[in-house]
Amino acid sequence: MKNKIFLENFEDIYNETYKRTLSYIVCRCANIDDVNDLLQETYVELYKSLMRRKYIEVDNFQSYIIGIAEKRIKKYYGLLYKLKLTSTWNSEEDYQLEIPADIDLEAEIIDKMNAEKVWKYIKEKKNLEAIKIFYLYYYSEYKISQIAEMLEMSESNVKNILYRTIKDIKKNIEIEGDKDV
Repeated sequence: MKNKIFLENFEDIYNETYKRTLSYIVCRCANIDDVNDLLQETYVELYKSLMRRKYIEVDNFQSYIIGIAEKRIKKYYGLLYKLKLTSTWNSEEDYQLEIPADIDLEAEIIDKMNAEKVWKYIKEKKNLEAIKIFYLYYYSEYKISQIAEMLEMSESNVKNILYRTIKDIKKNIEIEGDKDV
């Protein structure tokens, strides 16, 4: 049975397919820094297709979006792809943020700095396989069995890589707040 995807349903389709599409891209990318660009390009292409037509008729919209992602990955890593898009963020505009009174800003900043430090270490010191496992486990919150299936590895291999990475991080990264001052 064919399903129709309308522009009005874009946000629902996005929310429903985001996690699986993200994991698909993570498993197939050559550089973990490219994941967000590829994910964005995938959904932008879907959105543009919906803008051009009234609707898209497909058997399975998740498979359709994965197909778009696959094409985006091939194009992204193709020989002709030379330039990355630059940010269009305008830092001169005045944005006001409302910060809740009950937030511990210092703890939030320390947590963010620690996460950035760990992520930088992983990207610099670990192989792509370890990066993907770490990303899928901690960011996408997949179970070890799901990661093993996605990466076509044994569960014990995924566990070994994950736990060795954690042990290495604990040994080599100094986390703020862990030491007595």
